[in-house]
Amino acid sequence: MVITLEVDVMKLDPIKKLLKRYPRILVIKAALIVLSAGQKVNAENIEKAINDIMETDDESRD
Repeated sequence: MVITLEVDVMKLDPIKKLLKRYPRILVIKAALIVLSAGQKVNAENIEKAINDIMETDDESRD
């Protein structure tokens, strides 16, 4: 008899959750920015970094 425990990975891993909404390269870049700033890697911090990246990209296109 084998007993397995299923864990909702989406709740534990903010990167996997954000990959459903954003391109992979954007999420990875944002996560690296959060890490290099010494912040905790969570969905909120990564989304803030994504917004900063997207705003900077929009400004550079003008």
